[in-house]
Amino acid sequence: MAEGEQRRELRPTEGADATSRLLEELLAEGRPVAEIAVRLGISVPDAHARIRGAPPGRELEDAGPPLPPSLAPPEQAGSGGKRRAPPAPGGVGGGPPGRRPSAPEPGRGLSRRAFLALAAAGVAGLATGGTFLAMRGGEEEDTVVRPPRPVPVPPTLTPVPPALTALQPATGIFKELTLEPGQPLTEEHGIFFLRTRGEGAGSVTGWQLAEPGGAGPPVYRAGAGRRFIATGGALHERTTGRSWTWPEDRLRLLGLSDYGALFEVMEDGLGPHLTKRARYVLTNGQLEERAEFELTGTVLPSIPPFFAPGGRRVFLALEQPQQYPSLFMLDGATGKASTVFAPQRQRTLQRILLHATTPASDGESFLLPFSYWPTRPPLTLGYGIFATFVARLGWAGDHLGVTRVRVDRAFVSPDGSLAAGERVLAVPGTEPPLFEETSTVLVFDGQTGRNLFRVRSARLNYGDELGGARWLADSSGVVMQTKIGGKVGYSFVSRDGSRLEPLPEPPGPSEEWFRHPDMRGAAPSPDDPSLIAFGRTDLYDRASGGWTSMNPTEAAPAHVGPWAGAGSDEVVLALPHRPHRMFPLLADLDETRIEHNLPSEGDDA
Repeated sequence: MAEGEQRRELRPTEGADATSRLLEELLAEGRPVAEIAVRLGISVPDAHARIRGAPPGRELEDAGPPLPPSLAPPEQAGSGGKRRAPPAPGGVGGGPPGRRPSAPEPGRGLSRRAFLALAAAGVAGLATGGTFLAMRGGEEEDTVVRPPRPVPVPPTLTPVPPALTALQPATGIFKELTLEPGQPLTEEHGIFFLRTRGEGAGSVTGWQLAEPGGAGPPVYRAGAGRRFIATGGALHERTTGRSWTWPEDRLRLLGLSDYGALFEVMEDGLGPHLTKRARYVLTNGQLEERAEFELTGTVLPSIPPFFAPGGRRVFLALEQPQQYPSLFMLDGATGKASTVFAPQRQRTLQRILLHATTPASDGESFLLPFSYWPTRPPLTLGYGIFATFVARLGWAGDHLGVTRVRVDRAFVSPDGSLAAGERVLAVPGTEPPLFEETSTVLVFDGQTGRNLFRVRSARLNYGDELGGARWLADSSGVVMQTKIGGKVGYSFVSRDGSRLEPLPEPPGPSEEWFRHPDMRGAAPSPDDPSLIAFGRTDLYDRASGGWTSMNPTEAAPAHVGPWAGAGSDEVVLALPHRPHRMFPLLADLDETRIEHNLPSEGDDA
């Protein structure tokens, strides 16, 4: 030992380095090196180096493993850290060549605490495939080498990063555009909002990606409530100007509202014949994680996720094995997922389709239509649907009732008292049955399913993938495609079938994309019975007779709903148009008329 140097004791001294103190205590307790490395937050090789007295990350040049002075036997401590020459054969601690050394005995040149520390280091060396020197009475005897073996790390010590770490704030992603009333919209892509009333009525505000990139134009959408807009792996908050981005191979945005978002965590590893089990993350309005869920199934495109008022719960429809869907309620407050609706399976029916929901006007429930397909084509329905039902569910997931209506797709009035749907009727007395050449709209009682009246030569399944309502916000009537005076257009029909009011044709251009009247489909406002949007570009006010319009000149509208599930202060238009699968019309339109005095059973109509 050098002059003036004092021997260190195992017990920590006042002011000593905390890491060194912890290392000494762990060695004294006989902890394996793998555990020491985890406790110190360093790698296993660095732990070996710390035990030998070398700086972390650097092995000693000498192959031997000298211990720290406080743990070394007196001979090593007194030599100033220099290694003693190996003893001659048969010397102290020696033995016959090739004989495995026995364990040292406490009190023979090595303290009990130092012995325990050295034994722990030796066992850890074996576990990690390292090399250590067996000693007896403070003397080295021979070197024992073991092949490398992986050191198991406890699962709890390997934390999985939160899914939303992939969601990062960003700047400069979106640029904002402003158009004065009547100014042509010359952009080729973006999402735009037409102000419908008040100050600035007729003006347009839009957003688009600053650097789109990719193989094709971006696909834009607005969240329910229109606070957020999104495209691909980017999201923007209109009110604050904040933006977020994420890698699309790690997250997929499923639903978006003013209250938060629902993401699917993208993971690989499932075989082609395995049922998909995925993780979903629900956020709050600040895009911070509320809860994470793990569910089995595939997301249904026919019914996008939707949020309950307040945003604490989100409803997600997933296709289950054998093509039977279920509606799940994900509760962000409790972190629990529960099945709130699963249509009863029918042995003779092929599959079930859930349709988009309608919030009920009572604010306490929503209406969910669903349809059954038969295993063989039916002989009594023109659209191939066996039956459609409308379920009424509370926002807490409670069941409030189910009504059957014999139509292809049911549109329910906001108050739930009426339902309307389209059918191609069979010609009475024909065997096998023949079907009419025109379609008929049937209006039913929302509680009993009884057919109240029908509108001959009219359609509800119109528009270029135009979802949303057909009923006015106050349930006073329904809008449908009609043919009046030989011209196809749109009309309002009162809830009792007593009045047919033709609506005017939009004043915008009628060439190219707008040439077919189907492309200028009418969509009533969700909260103002006087406002009706046409073709996602024009707004008609039934009260004043006035029009407000956007005039895209370079691109046709995409398949975004004009109201985005919110109020009527704005109409939404996304560009450009995206290709989609077109279904042929099964019936034409003749002169429209209303018929009453129907049979008591709606299914016989």
